[in-house]
Amino acid sequence: MEIADLDVVDAIRSTMDELSHMGPDDSFVDLDIDSLSLVEAAVILSNRFGVRVDEFELADAGNARTAASMLTEKLALQPAV
Repeated sequence: MEIADLDVVDAIRSTMDELSHMGPDDSFVDLDIDSLSLVEAAVILSNRFGVRVDEFELADAGNARTAASMLTEKLALQPAV
């Protein structure tokens, strides 16, 4: 299953009103997303897509498009249930 960048954007936007203008290529740094918000985003994404992601991985990804690719890769590595 491939996770689309807009799915990541929508998941983050759905609980963070201040990021309603966020696009898939917008840098998390440029959006002033602090470490607490990255923790919140990581929890949202982990719950939404069923794959564990932490705030450090999101910070390294830098934007929603790269985060979507990372989540897709992590999902592909999970054993089938």
